[in-house]
Amino acid sequence: MGIQDRDYYREGPSFLDRVGEQGATVWLIAITCGVFAGQLFSGVVRSPLVQIGEYDPERILEGEVWRLLTAVFLHGGLWHLFFNMLALYWAGLRIEELRGAREFTLFYLGSGIGANLIYLAVYLAGLCPWTQAIGASGAVVAVLVLFACYYPRQRLLLFLVIPIPAWGLVALFVALDLYGALGGNGRIVGKNVAFIVHLGGAALGLLYYQSGIQFSRLFTRTAVPRVRPKLRVHTPPVEQQVPEPVGVPAEPVARPAKPADEQLEAKLDAVLEKVSRYGQESLSAEEREILFRASELYKKRRK
Repeated sequence: MGIQDRDYYREGPSFLDRVGEQGATVWLIAITCGVFAGQLFSGVVRSPLVQIGEYDPERILEGEVWRLLTAVFLHGGLWHLFFNMLALYWAGLRIEELRGAREFTLFYLGSGIGANLIYLAVYLAGLCPWTQAIGASGAVVAVLVLFACYYPRQRLLLFLVIPIPAWGLVALFVALDLYGALGGNGRIVGKNVAFIVHLGGAALGLLYYQSGIQFSRLFTRTAVPRVRPKLRVHTPPVEQQVPEPVGVPAEPVARPAKPADEQLEAKLDAVLEKVSRYGQESLSAEEREILFRASELYKKRRK
């Protein structure tokens, strides 16, 4: 059976697959910056985009649930946007390379929505006052926590000077957010910060890592199983050997070519293992080329 006969190989590219060709992280940053450009033309904080899309618990409870997502793409200023997008670019590329564009996109958007839902639940519990909020901080913190889980000893530079492992930097950020959420005076962590959203994003990033869930599998269409023919072993007929005349030198017999390159077979096994674990969207261009070469080889075998 050739690779082209497999269900996941025959499926056409989805929208998230096309996004992945350009890099989901780059697209998310580009869309967020485009939205902020729209805010600049109409007033950053009181822009009509903010009024329609900001996190507002009372409006959400009235049915405007899209605000849980749209608030992620809005920002309150240039520095707010810059630091969020810088962290997203730095950590997001590594996570996207590891988990694939489709999975990373679903994780990022799901974390942003989930962090806002946690903020709403805390408000309904009476543990925080009514407030409006905008920003991608909840989703970005989730990405940073996930990065620290996968690469805890990765050395980073705090304030571009102090070397610190990734787990230490993320732990410092979470501690500052916890300090602010518990009533810190704001002199260290800043005022007007949605600390609950940050902590919610951190919890979601850790939960995602610990659970091993894959969102892309939840949104993948289930392929209809096909009835495949049973494999049969075919033994070629033994050719009748004709005795060669004495004294006549025998012609050299050409050796049969190997059915497949052993190195290609080894690479193919590794690629198929990665597809079974993370899905086809996680493959790099080189790995997709291996699939293509192997498919062409199997086509020639079947002829």
